[in-house]
Amino acid sequence: MASVHDHQEQFAIARGAMPLARVDDALRLLHLDLLSRGADAQELGSWLWGAHWFPHLNEHAAITALADALPEKWRTGTRCDPQILLQFPHTGPDPEITFHVDQEPDWAGDRRYLRIVGVPLSPWRVENGGLLVKPGADVVPVEADPGDVVMMQPDLLHSGGVNRTGAVRYAVYFRFLGESG
Repeated sequence: MASVHDHQEQFAIARGAMPLARVDDALRLLHLDLLSRGADAQELGSWLWGAHWFPHLNEHAAITALADALPEKWRTGTRCDPQILLQFPHTGPDPEITFHVDQEPDWAGDRRYLRIVGVPLSPWRVENGGLLVKPGADVVPVEADPGDVVMMQPDLLHSGGVNRTGAVRYAVYFRFLGESG
């Protein structure tokens, strides 16, 4: 791991922690899936509104290899299904940014998230709707590059921004549950 930038323990960025070959393998998988399988407007719409893209690829080796390469202390607990997330360019007036805290799945019972870990597959910038966090009263943009890994505490308010570029922003998020308590 090249370096870890800790922000009062609410979130941290491990610069250069993810091998770029694994990032490329995940992007290749997503692009080849679209090329070979396609996706109609109905399927794309369901992925968009559900904020989960390519759910059929969640357990593909190229995606799970990302989880396996996370910093060891960030992969403790029970790993939930990955969230593959694409953010397309925005059209129309800017929407209001709604910050949220992720909710545990019903099947988790009384177990709570330990952490949320994001893997940028493309650069995260303010201009392309990159991750925004709200550790207090202020909004903090989290700029990261492929190869970086971002860890957030589960109670940290967060959201994507508005993608004003012509490129799609890609990410994979992993959530880890603690023990019953």
